[in-house]
Amino acid sequence: MDKYKDLMIISILFFFLLMMSIWINPRFDILTLCLSLVLSILLFISLKKIRDSRLSTLNSKIDEMIETLHMVDERVEEVLYGDDIFGRLKDEIIKNLVEKREIASQAEDKRKNLKTYLEDITHQIKTPLTGILLMLDLIEEDPENKAKYIQIMRKDIDRLYSLADILLKMSFLDAGVMDLKKESFSAKNMLLDVEISLESYFSKDKMNIEIVGDDFNLIGDREWTLEAVINLVKNAIEASNGGKVQIELKKNKIFQSILVRDFSEGIPDSKLGKIYQRFYKADSKSKGFGIGLPMVKSIMDRQGGEVLYTRTNDSNYFELRFYR
Repeated sequence: MDKYKDLMIISILFFFLLMMSIWINPRFDILTLCLSLVLSILLFISLKKIRDSRLSTLNSKIDEMIETLHMVDERVEEVLYGDDIFGRLKDEIIKNLVEKREIASQAEDKRKNLKTYLEDITHQIKTPLTGILLMLDLIEEDPENKAKYIQIMRKDIDRLYSLADILLKMSFLDAGVMDLKKESFSAKNMLLDVEISLESYFSKDKMNIEIVGDDFNLIGDREWTLEAVINLVKNAIEASNGGKVQIELKKNKIFQSILVRDFSEGIPDSKLGKIYQRFYKADSKSKGFGIGLPMVKSIMDRQGGEVLYTRTNDSNYFELRFYR
């Protein structure tokens, strides 16, 4: 309504002056004609000035919007507000641009992460394949030690199988194609299954497993929680280099926890920030792939829980924390 205010005032004034001229000289003669002509000219000039002023304001607003769009990356917090129609239009354009740039930035980050991920997978696959090819050459050159080379090849093939298995599980978690169950199950019975699943690991490395704490029921996906604990125990076995691994059950009114404890030196503080990155290994000599901890974290995230790491004077442990 405000943008027609000037026009309405001029029109009313013109009508008033026209009526005055007719009242002063009611006869239609040269004087009345001249007065009408003068008033028409004044009206035309006034309307032209209003139009020019509006065009000038419009051009200024457009220039301001163009300038704003150019500086949106630099001072976006200063330009996202406006009261008039152009201000609101500017706000919407800027918000749309910022949103699209954020999406583009996220897409670029995902592309870089995917590239790194594929490079890491390629490296993990090529290493055992190279070993297998080398063993095949040695079998041809030294057939007397064929059994020894086949045994080494078997280990490399097992490693490839393990990699394929864990990558498949990670892809299920990443894609969200399967819903994790919410069921009640005994934590201690699940830990006994962990012990059975890793019996060969314990016997091979002459390790002992100790399960302590009172049993309780967890609400979650038993199969995936079992997978998480198995990965933590495998890491503990490798880190301990003999001795024992302890699994402790703890609970309070807020949460229930499974603690997997080993008695190694632990992870240095300088490396803690990277332990959940895929294919990162705190110990470069580790036999693992560097995927176990990221998968554990993904499983716990999907169940609304946490993975926590703590180092003490004589041990260190990972805690799977399930909130009630």
